Amino acid sequence: MTASKQEGAHTVVIVGGGAAGIELATRLGKRGDLDVALVDRDPSHFWKPRLHELAAGLLGDGEEAVPFLAHAQSHGYRYEPGALRRVDTEARTIELEEVRLPQTDELILPPRALSYDTLVLAFGSRVNDFGTPGVLDYCDMLDSPAQAVALRRKILALALRSAGDPTRRISIGIVGAGATGVELAAELHHAFNDMHRYGGLDSASKLDITLMDMAPRVLPAVDPRTSASAQRILEHMGVVVRVGVGVKSVERGAFHLSDGSTIDCDIQVWAAGVTGHDMVQGLGPFQLSKDRRIVVDGRLAAQGVDHVYAIGDCAFAPATPGGPSVPPTAQAAHQQASYLSRTLPRAILGELVAPFTYHTKGTLVSLGERQATGELPSGPRSKAPIPMRGWLAKMLYVSLQHMHRATLHGWPRATALWLADWLRNTTLPPVKLH
Repeated sequence: MTASKQEGAHTVVIVGGGAAGIELATRLGKRGDLDVALVDRDPSHFWKPRLHELAAGLLGDGEEAVPFLAHAQSHGYRYEPGALRRVDTEARTIELEEVRLPQTDELILPPRALSYDTLVLAFGSRVNDFGTPGVLDYCDMLDSPAQAVALRRKILALALRSAGDPTRRISIGIVGAGATGVELAAELHHAFNDMHRYGGLDSASKLDITLMDMAPRVLPAVDPRTSASAQRILEHMGVVVRVGVGVKSVERGAFHLSDGSTIDCDIQVWAAGVTGHDMVQGLGPFQLSKDRRIVVDGRLAAQGVDHVYAIGDCAFAPATPGGPSVPPTAQAAHQQASYLSRTLPRAILGELVAPFTYHTKGTLVSLGERQATGELPSGPRSKAPIPMRGWLAKMLYVSLQHMHRATLHGWPRATALWLADWLRNTTLPPVKLH
């Protein structure tokens, strides 16, 4: 956890063990000529694109978790537990909150400071409530594994209470028709059918899901044909799609919409947009975007300060020099981590490096056990994306997870994990009934 610093080694401190942070720590730790520390408040990494599966009960607690201590030991970096409180860019130190043992609240580490030569901020983002009254009080969100597990337990408790009662239906409202909201709606339909098959509970025929968004269509960032395909599949599942209407306020058990209607729900989920964490405003002398993300230049260095970089969802980064900002997605985080792992050692030596350029690899959205929809970029001569549907799109979607595993563990272990998943799925119920 606190391995001694190699004498004379340049210390790189990475704050945040999400997709960007842990991939960067893994790549830099392998070099051996840098003292790399990864800071995170949680003890393990979880790949955020799978949070909807954890919430739906299709993943168990800890199934996809990568413990930082063990991973750091085998990949040449050290893990420092704690939540970031402040950055002193003049002294080149960060201040961390105290660390307490979950459940017992026993103090493990007092507040402390860590020194750095180069700091990389990669602490992600949170769901954007847009200041809507009642969201933070009554809605579940999917920013962390803990939130996903809490939502799963709430859904399972509701399914158990309504089982066998022909008059009782289960209503779930999801605000946000982007990838997270669409995938959660589809996986909940899948999970309820599995709960019926393997646990004797009510099937998805008793489930009423309403997906809401003020955008004019689901998956508004993709080609309209891909969006229409996703909506058709959702509606075939029985999901009610309400687009082009915003949420004015939220109260317990109800969404009040901008058109005057009300959606009554047993469970309320907010999955609309991303914004920076609240703590970033008092973190240090950083330039922030309107949505509280750290503004960086073309080489991912934080504007207005020295020796600090920001990557992943917490960064407001240009996709190309002078171009629009990079989308807050896992593939963008992966590309930024890969870029910085190549250029940071050279920049430390004073070399001038080429700016970061984001290359979209397309969009894939899971729509259940055997199908997905999305699009891949076409050649440079055509602006029209290549549509992907059905089982082939699902295979490509699943391959993204395996590529992330391979980055963290290498291909042999990633292949072994894939085999373990296959064996588990063939011998155990696919949905977790606990």
